[in-house]
Amino acid sequence: MKHTGYFIGVGLLLAVLTSPAVAAPVAAAPVVVGDIHLKRNAKVAGSESFAPAVFPHWVHRVNFKCYVCHNKTVGFPMKAGSTAITMEMIDEGKYCGVCHKGKPAFGVSFETCTRCHRK
Repeated sequence: MKHTGYFIGVGLLLAVLTSPAVAAPVAAAPVVVGDIHLKRNAKVAGSESFAPAVFPHWVHRVNFKCYVCHNKTVGFPMKAGSTAITMEMIDEGKYCGVCHKGKPAFGVSFETCTRCHRK
């Protein structure tokens, strides 16, 4: 899924979210057994306003066999934390974006940020 004016939209959203009237400290997502808390390695201006993504591995594991994600097509190796993922990659249909493009799973948009980036 491509966003028209994606960079302008992100810049505007970040400007609003980081304004003193709106900005708030980002809290860590609650710890749930099986969740994988992704580390933010890249410094993107304003990204500190968004909580790092939390991947609910157990929810996916209950519904799918390991090889659904851990294969050459989707690209996840069997080692946690070994894949650098960006929102651009997901938008291009790579990694999480293989399924999270509206079908079979929820799509990635500004309305669904908190599904992964939980505070």
